[in-house]
Amino acid sequence: MGTISVNRLAGLSLILGPVIAFVFFLIEPGGLLIDSADVSDAVGSITAKSSNAALTNVTNIAIILGLTLILSGLYALMRNVTLEGNGKALVQMGFFMMFVGLAGWILSGGMDFILADAQTSDEIRGSVPVYYAGSALVYAGGLALGFGGFIFALGLSTRSDFNRTISLLAAVGSLAIMLFFMLAILINDDRDTFITVARGFYVLLVIWYGYLGLGLMNRPDPDLWR
Repeated sequence: MGTISVNRLAGLSLILGPVIAFVFFLIEPGGLLIDSADVSDAVGSITAKSSNAALTNVTNIAIILGLTLILSGLYALMRNVTLEGNGKALVQMGFFMMFVGLAGWILSGGMDFILADAQTSDEIRGSVPVYYAGSALVYAGGLALGFGGFIFALGLSTRSDFNRTISLLAAVGSLAIMLFFMLAILINDDRDTFITVARGFYVLLVIWYGYLGLGLMNRPDPDLWR
């Protein structure tokens, strides 16, 4: 059996991971398509998740695995960049911030397993603190992911082996995610609107991750890894 290319596998992770996470996020109960509820409506969101407990569990399993694939791919890309060339410091710093952000979203997804088990009205009300804790992880994760993505993309923009224009666009999109999560934290009255806009910019990151994944698949493994 031949050795699997590190870059090919990591590139595939960067293509599949964001798609899996995004698709299952769309069909997660309480989200955009099924029994939609405002982020600020804790009881409504928990009710949607508990009323569709099986789907909540399946979608969050897929989301967590998809986010983990993104981390795997970004780590391999970071290692490629830090071996040689420009942008090493920025890319490494950005990766670890993105790691913190995605880890926060993964932990938040794990909390949905608990929310799905709340079947009675008393259990739903008792699960509100769990929901708020999960929301806090989402907000903190959005800040870290947005700022980390901004720094990561700036680092890539300094290199000749990455498209400068695309990297700068990704930096702007990442900065927008951080900004709108920050506004959601600071302005309670418009929190749902700001979260929706931040999610819209995340679609740009899904496309960017896929683009990076394609490039990584076609990139030979560094001699050090062979």
